[in-house]
Amino acid sequence: MNDGTYIGFMVLTFLGACLAWTLVDARTVIREDLSHVILMKHPTWQSELLGLWECLRTEKYIICLFPMFFASNWFYTYQFNDFNAAKYNIRTRSLNNVLYYTSQIIGAYVFGYALDIQSVRRSMRAKIIWGVLLVITFAIWGGGYAFEKTYTRAETSSKSYVKGDFKDSGYIGPMFLYMFYGFYDGTSTPDPANKTDRMLTRCFQLPGKPACTGSWAQ
Repeated sequence: MNDGTYIGFMVLTFLGACLAWTLVDARTVIREDLSHVILMKHPTWQSELLGLWECLRTEKYIICLFPMFFASNWFYTYQFNDFNAAKYNIRTRSLNNVLYYTSQIIGAYVFGYALDIQSVRRSMRAKIIWGVLLVITFAIWGGGYAFEKTYTRAETSSKSYVKGDFKDSGYIGPMFLYMFYGFYDGTSTPDPANKTDRMLTRCFQLPGKPACTGSWAQ
């Protein structure tokens, strides 16, 4: 990557910031049925803490999800650093990331659509999705474990190690594995719809990732 790459990103960022100024003020928007847009009031930090307490008091089951929140971003450390960055050169890593996030969008869309099928009972939808998640969890991460056994950290960190390229003959298999990692990310880590639940997720999710990164680096 050269200076032109970063200059290009800065130009795109600046243009995006300028486009934000062309947006119409929401208070002046009138829908086709002549109704006005209702603007949500921003909550105060006191109301957020009160909502957190009410959530924990009335929905105690969410405490059981705290370990999942804490560990929900652990896989990024392995996938981005010890899979993509360790095995491939810069242009292949860029391609892998495009495929990863494209697959993530597809995964979120497929599972989101499946969860909204009205012809199937909500309880049945939940059971089916849990079953599918269980199967693809073992299938994708089982494939990841098989691939992980083909190299070591000492091997890939050596100065003499030649990183792979997308033109190499053995690239297709790991490429699809990385795409499935992205697909799985989109299916298994959606943001909760409830605002308080989303805040709880972030409170435990954010310290979880650096904790994993630090331990992985040892």
